Amino acid sequence: MNKIKQLYAHTGVRFVVHTCFYLAILVTLFMLYGFHTANTGNYIYNDF
Repeated sequence: MNKIKQLYAHTGVRFVVHTCFYLAILVTLFMLYGFHTANTGNYIYNDF
């Protein structure tokens, strides 16, 4: 456990761990809500 704390104390390791964690959250949200729903609506300026 102490070795993990020492490894996590390095800035580069912390950056990589946080990046992977937040990337996993984003991928999970995309998987839950889907990629196809982002462009399904009409463009709002078509009637102008």
